[in-house]
Amino acid sequence: MLRSLLAFGLFAVIALPVVAQDYSKLEVGAAYSYIRANTTFKDQFVSPAVSSSQNANLQGGKGELVYNATKTIGLVADFGGYDVTGLPNGTGASATLFTYLFGPRFTYRPSEKLSVFGEGLVGGSHISASGNGCAITPDAAISTQAATLPCYLSTSGNSFALGLGGGLDVKVATHVAIRLFEGEWFMTRFNSTINSSGRPAAGTQNNFRLAAGLQFRF
Repeated sequence: MLRSLLAFGLFAVIALPVVAQDYSKLEVGAAYSYIRANTTFKDQFVSPAVSSSQNANLQGGKGELVYNATKTIGLVADFGGYDVTGLPNGTGASATLFTYLFGPRFTYRPSEKLSVFGEGLVGGSHISASGNGCAITPDAAISTQAATLPCYLSTSGNSFALGLGGGLDVKVATHVAIRLFEGEWFMTRFNSTINSSGRPAAGTQNNFRLAAGLQFRF
């Protein structure tokens, strides 16, 4: 009996580290990412107020650092960079978006290879844009003062950002998993409204973000 108890105790001591390490404490991810941006512009300075909607496609990549405090709960730092595509030709227009989000991730691991997660992230985003403001070359019919106005325009802005969504990872090697899918509602609050006083004001942009790539686990 004593020998059996000692054998069981020895087995438990040997197996304990294995049980305790059946998930990775640290993950580093790199992925292609796409954002479908949906913006409604409102002008409340005129009466009646007018509004219009515009969609844009953003393509780029994102990286993340994840610390798994437990098998289920992790902390995420998510950073992304995107170019706005489909801008008008001939204007030299370009626009880029950078995002930085942080928050908790909840992971369900039904098997050694499969991980399903959901997360809620908050942070910010920064957009910068530039382009040629003169679609037509000034001629004699335009006043001298108007002709001397700068044609090349640039602007930038910062916004609160929120991401709610989840994804699916499949382990393919000891320290590597493929992120098959990640999707989330991605909300920003850039200025898209002219208020009743004629000043710019924040509006809500309900965007959608997708990603797929690799996860390196340690």
